[in-house]
Amino acid sequence: MTPSAGDLLAAVVARAVADFAGRNAFVRGGSAVHAVATVRWLGELEVPAPLCHVGVSGGELAALRPTAAAVTCRRCLRKQGADELAAFPHTEQLTLFPTRPRTGADHVSGDR
Repeated sequence: MTPSAGDLLAAVVARAVADFAGRNAFVRGGSAVHAVATVRWLGELEVPAPLCHVGVSGGELAALRPTAAAVTCRRCLRKQGADELAAFPHTEQLTLFPTRPRTGADHVSGDR
């Protein structure tokens, strides 16, 4: 017996869900790593998609690639409740004004 279109779509969805289990995703053409959530695709079928809902239109499953890399998308990090800057390397803040030791000559008297 020939499988129905619904059976074929269900198999595609099952494969996509398995590919993204416990993984994050790259969107084709992008450099950010997104958290993965499921979204309704066709009928009652749900497929993996970026948690932030950007980068993939029309449920194009081939546009997503699974990765074990950490999430770098700021929208996804915010939706996960994480500190959005925690995924980026910490840098020391630059000094606004140069500091030098104070001397007695630096003291300004109240006499003008």
